[in-house]
Amino acid sequence: MTGPGTDFAAAGTALTGIAVGGGAGGALLCLVLVATHGMPRGPDTPFAGIAIGALATSLTAAAGIGFWIARPLGVWRAAVAAMVALAGAALAGVLTTAADIAAGIIGLLVLATLCGGVAVVAWRIRPLRGET
Repeated sequence: MTGPGTDFAAAGTALTGIAVGGGAGGALLCLVLVATHGMPRGPDTPFAGIAIGALATSLTAAAGIGFWIARPLGVWRAAVAAMVALAGAALAGVLTTAADIAAGIIGLLVLATLCGGVAVVAWRIRPLRGET
């Protein structure tokens, strides 16, 4: 990707996959936590199962979306984009704790909005086929 005549659309495609995947996965987790915010919490409560399931689903969605968007780059590059998107969603998952402690439902909604905004903006500025 760094030689003469390099096509920067490939890098843009990978970055789009990473940002859209990570943002969508993070937003999904935040919205599930907002929906279940009033439930009793603890290791033996239904909330624990929902939270773990939401985390697993958001990580899977982030990796799947990242791979799907970056698939024109080939399997290995798409897999790398998927792993980085998964890491982005995991970071959003860690930030949900701070958002919940700092501002409760409002903090989770703000974080969901930021994650969703990243995904939407990355999708809107993605490189299209044929552009250089």
